[in-house]
Amino acid sequence: MRPADFQIIKETSQRLLRNKAERRRTGLYPLEMLILYITMRCNAKCDHCFCWEDLNIGIPELPLERIEKLAESTPPFRQLLLTGGEPTLRKDIVGVVRAFASRRKAETILINSNGLKPALIAQIATEIKTEFPDLGLDFQISIDGLEEMHDRIRGVPGNFQKAIETLKVVRDLGTKFRHLSAHVLTVIMELNHRELIPLNQYLQQHVGPELIHGFELVRDIKETAWGIPPEVAEKGVGPKKMNLPPRESFPQIAEDLKEIQRRAPYRASAFHIHNLAQLKMVETGQEQYKCVTAGQAVGVVYTNGDVAHCEFTLPFANLSEFDDNFDALWHSEKANARRAQIRKCYCIHGCFHGKAVEYSWKGIAEMAKSAI
Repeated sequence: MRPADFQIIKETSQRLLRNKAERRRTGLYPLEMLILYITMRCNAKCDHCFCWEDLNIGIPELPLERIEKLAESTPPFRQLLLTGGEPTLRKDIVGVVRAFASRRKAETILINSNGLKPALIAQIATEIKTEFPDLGLDFQISIDGLEEMHDRIRGVPGNFQKAIETLKVVRDLGTKFRHLSAHVLTVIMELNHRELIPLNQYLQQHVGPELIHGFELVRDIKETAWGIPPEVAEKGVGPKKMNLPPRESFPQIAEDLKEIQRRAPYRASAFHIHNLAQLKMVETGQEQYKCVTAGQAVGVVYTNGDVAHCEFTLPFANLSEFDDNFDALWHSEKANARRAQIRKCYCIHGCFHGKAVEYSWKGIAEMAKSAI
């Protein structure tokens, strides 16, 4: 096992021990990730969009002063995920980051992006890192295939080349600023499942061998989530037409993912184990890792202030009911009631199931095995 992999296993194990101790003390795992939707505006037209019905229809956005109250009332946590929509379309995105960074609430801030605006992302990254040099800042750039495939899936000609430019821009800025990075997330679907290795090879050649390349299996609430009580299940969550790869392709997809992971900067990855488990879950419908993270380690705040324990279940409250005090809302009777309703559900959603791998000794053991 390489030293970097050993360090990942060690830190993940230590974190799990601390989290379990906190759960014994309080009854809940501590918050580790907050998913914050900051806009539902988007400049792409992706085939596999998870929330396409909510895009560009005028859903109100939390004003910055309310986000500041939200940030003030959260406990310190590991990662803030800014998403949407296309979050870089929000003009005060630097102010959103500042609300959390100035209060030292999030160790790392991850910004999802389609990479369509390289110059804007360079400006955002420069402003944030100049003001907060010790903050971890990572851009998750979506690339779903080689040029022709990616532009087809995203519905925007030229998207692929702009996304590649964005990766290079952030890579180059990373030589100037510490703790600044970008990685790629590829959604695996019927259209692109044969391009995983060629895409990874292209990225390593044209962006760099140290680039982290992650994957997610396309998801929706009907085919990739199980056991959610109908009365709390989100409606219409998923692509216009579900586009899972054919089941007979799953063994080859698994082998491709293993080959790509062997070339990665580090092999011990909870998300890689999650990817392999995703395929098994869709194939069998059987739970692989118990979801103990939704409503505990992970929470979701939508653009209008609605709060949910996960993206497959309906919001249970709005921040306005608690004067934008997240901590009061998170430990309210409403929050506890919803937790009781979702104890037995499971899904392939990476932010929840992927995190569940890190909350399982079985998952950590699988991470270690993959690193040997």
